[in-house]
Amino acid sequence: MQITKTPFGWKAVTLAALDDETRIAIATMKRSSGLITTTVTGSRKEGEMYYFTVTKDYQMTWAVNGGKATEKAITTQHQAVIEQIDKIITESVAFYANLREFT
Repeated sequence: MQITKTPFGWKAVTLAALDDETRIAIATMKRSSGLITTTVTGSRKEGEMYYFTVTKDYQMTWAVNGGKATEKAITTQHQAVIEQIDKIITESVAFYANLREFT
């Protein structure tokens, strides 16, 4: 997990590789709605860069909570989602397997 303070507030990010060409990013931050949100976003490698395509890559919101977006709040929510990493990876792998089967 990497936690940084951005101009918009605290942000925690964890990257996990699904295979040689696909990875997921788990990100926790305060959204414009004022809610602390943790999302999981997949991306695929093309050349040396990873790209996210709206209709072809995994994206899911895993946690949403109110409250002040302090470093502790961001870290606590992020760690709670990371505890579900096996479930997240299983769901992500299934998404990409299904996508490859039908495209």
